[in-house]
Amino acid sequence: MSFHSTPTGGGLSGSPSPSPAAQPVPPSEVRAPLFVLRARRGAAATTAESALPGALEAVARGVRSGGSLRQAVAEAAGVTPGGLGAELQAVAAAADRGTPLVTALEAWAERCPRPGVRLAVAALCLGAETGGAQARAVDGVAATLRERLAVAGEVRALTSQTRASMLVIAAAPVAFCVFASATDPRTSTFLFRSPVGLVCLVAGISLDVAGGFWMRRLCRVA
Repeated sequence: MSFHSTPTGGGLSGSPSPSPAAQPVPPSEVRAPLFVLRARRGAAATTAESALPGALEAVARGVRSGGSLRQAVAEAAGVTPGGLGAELQAVAAAADRGTPLVTALEAWAERCPRPGVRLAVAALCLGAETGGAQARAVDGVAATLRERLAVAGEVRALTSQTRASMLVIAAAPVAFCVFASATDPRTSTFLFRSPVGLVCLVAGISLDVAGGFWMRRLCRVA
């Protein structure tokens, strides 16, 4: 007498079929969240850098009150909201565990490689290593960062009209092409059904995109 095994839902091999959770995620569903995460991280880093002068002023007040630089950093972490407060708290916690303050500050600069953070870490490390007028040095860095943020805001305000003009210039050819194709069948036939028209269309779009990127670069430099 022979016994025959009944095949399971996984096929003749008897292996179970992969669950929906084990199926690979399409790349299109992965890129969008990554793009959103990068945008959020950039916005969070910008927000943290804008709050940096106030945090440094809090550190300077703590040093003037007679506390050590490590204590001043811990106090500033308690009054600084958001991601910057969490980073200062991580620096203070590392110093409490026995890590040298300079090492903890340098680790912060490695985690957040922003120009303002690097400048603040350089001033704090200099004060931790040499002592001296620590509060005055930290206040000077805070003033410098405030001036940088003010200049950056003024540049954004002055270039807002230029950026709007850039968008209009880049979108006008595309809008005119769509309008002309919708209102004149001959234009649509020429652009989409003839080799010369396709070449003109591709060349025009390529030049328009290149011009848009170039104008955007000029606005960033400005």
